[in-house]
Amino acid sequence: MTLHHFIGSNTELPIGSFARNPTYKPLSEVKLKGVSLDKHLKKNNSSNRITVYETEEDASGIDVFDLDTGYEPIRNKFTTPFVYEVQGYFQANNTLGQRKSIKTLFNYIDEHLLKEDFIEIYSCWDGHEEKEKEESKDVVINLSTFQFGKHLKLKDINHLCETFFLEDKQYVLIKK
Repeated sequence: MTLHHFIGSNTELPIGSFARNPTYKPLSEVKLKGVSLDKHLKKNNSSNRITVYETEEDASGIDVFDLDTGYEPIRNKFTTPFVYEVQGYFQANNTLGQRKSIKTLFNYIDEHLLKEDFIEIYSCWDGHEEKEKEESKDVVINLSTFQFGKHLKLKDINHLCETFFLEDKQYVLIKK
């Protein structure tokens, strides 16, 4: 199963990929352990350039999409009119790549969040969009003060990225 993440805002947000660091190489230069590209190279022009990520951190970032019609039921978890799907590694914060995805998400939110406004995040397993959220997992994060919930005051955005991750049926309110 896939844990999906959604973001809601009172204003339209830009869609696309953010903070990924690809390189572009001819297919003939790509080396994959245990995989032979000989057939593919003969079949296609070996000078075609393909997207390559040298490290997990290079591949990490976020993608923001318009909400697919199959996920329309998720709108009832939000109070905001603009709801999007957001993809990235948000379920854990154990690796540099995971922390980069989380940091990219918060930088994206900080950049597009107006002072005194808020953005909402909700996560759930695929097919569970209509199930009730678990209010015990609700959390509020203030990006101006780095207050995480009621009891945790963080130093900065890096500390937030080392602390934060998303769970199934979790609602997060982020304000500035």
